[in-house]
Amino acid sequence: MEFTFRHMLPNFNECWWDSIILDFLTCNWFGIWAGMHTVRYFDGKTYEWVGISRQPNIMGKVKRTLGQFTPAQWDKDEWHPLLGPMHFVQVLSLCIVFSTVELNTFFLKFCLWIPPRNPVIVYRLILWWLIAIPTIREYNSYLQDRKPVKKVGALCWLSLAICIVELLIGIKFGHGLYPKAMPKWLVIFWVSVGVALVSFILIWSWKMLRCYGKKRR
Repeated sequence: MEFTFRHMLPNFNECWWDSIILDFLTCNWFGIWAGMHTVRYFDGKTYEWVGISRQPNIMGKVKRTLGQFTPAQWDKDEWHPLLGPMHFVQVLSLCIVFSTVELNTFFLKFCLWIPPRNPVIVYRLILWWLIAIPTIREYNSYLQDRKPVKKVGALCWLSLAICIVELLIGIKFGHGLYPKAMPKWLVIFWVSVGVALVSFILIWSWKMLRCYGKKRR
């Protein structure tokens, strides 16, 4: 994603080894690995809820008191993007929205002339972090709901609205600020990816409808 906008924003004008080694292999890969292991650890951990008075020492009482503010159980969020064409589009939409949120950070900083060390940038990231936690949980509950009629929660709509407003601000105040336009070969590449993705979803949907029609006969 950074490679796509490298020609437009100076923030992304970095060496290839910086993008691959530092960003992808070090930060992103390690963050995903640590996050998955943390989720698996808490998912399989057994909790013994013993009263405070039954703890043998002071440290045990302190840990038990602090444990009172932790969740009694951990709910597993399962996405299953290959469950079906519609489900795949829904999961992909979440990835696109939050990728747009991350890109808005750089575009807003560039378009509004905000210095990199300005605390507003940090405040925005903290605010998005607080919004994203319940939003993803709410959206996952929506995807896992098997009711025939279901609605997306208010936090999901709020996050989408904020993302769109930030994107529109970047588009409005970004006219004439970008030193280089996106190369034509890069535009052709992403258009081809989009066409291939739409074709894949249509073929997948057609095959599922065909299989469903044969089962009803």
